[in-house]
Amino acid sequence: MSETYTVKAEAREKVGKGAARHLRRNGLVPAVIYGDKQAPMPITIPYKETFLKLHAGGFKTTVITIDVGGQKIRVLPKDYQLDPVKDFLTHVDFLRVSSRTVVAVEIPVHFE
Repeated sequence: MSETYTVKAEAREKVGKGAARHLRRNGLVPAVIYGDKQAPMPITIPYKETFLKLHAGGFKTTVITIDVGGQKIRVLPKDYQLDPVKDFLTHVDFLRVSSRTVVAVEIPVHFE
């Protein structure tokens, strides 16, 4: 298994286009945690940290621990959206995983 890391996040109450734009202007990325037969949880995560992890490689195959108000949730990034012109991260979807969750992921292999 690859290395895991922890991301601090905050639960968000307002959802929608206007609320998401406001978050992006303040250096945050709107995100959603779903899966594992639980209700979806809208959250916000820091833009810079997430953008750096995304472009470092292996983002969608790394298990991340998200700390939302003291509650630690293990997730796997399922999808993300970028602005088509500016390459700006606009949204991330996380899949909640547990020790009994079965998921299929594509793992890139690089030969030298």
